[in-house]
Amino acid sequence: MLTSLASLASLATPTRRDILASLGGIVPGAAAMPAATAAASVAAASSYPSSVTLSNDAIFPLASFGLQIYDDATAEKLTLLAIEAGFRNFFASVLARNQAGFARAIKRCGVPREELFICGSVVSNRAVDEDTAYSFTQLGCRENMEAFGTGGVTHLHMIIL
Repeated sequence: MLTSLASLASLATPTRRDILASLGGIVPGAAAMPAATAAASVAAASSYPSSVTLSNDAIFPLASFGLQIYDDATAEKLTLLAIEAGFRNFFASVLARNQAGFARAIKRCGVPREELFICGSVVSNRAVDEDTAYSFTQLGCRENMEAFGTGGVTHLHMIIL
């Protein structure tokens, strides 16, 4: 059993069981550790990059936390947990309708907004022609920004159509 971050880092190739144990109590007998420490230990154990540098020198995290269909209170709670675990890239779908809870978490988290990448979405695939698709996209963008605005999110990095 792993009992510390140091023991995980000392393994040449940690197994899934080793990583799960480092996440704090998932494997019987494993010692608990803060989520941020666990995320760092998993990242340290990986041979894959956790981010890429964009052409504007911004660091873009490759792992994204995607909100599922649940209420705003749950979205807020889970977003805060994801931020504590080290996530900085988020996908909040218009289909989930919990952008307000997500945005409140972003406002409360204490992480500077410029360190967070946020992607939203719109539903435009039900349009029968180009003009209708354009109108649906405009409406979806406005609705996203109204919902995100409740938590002070004033811009998105990407919109998925």
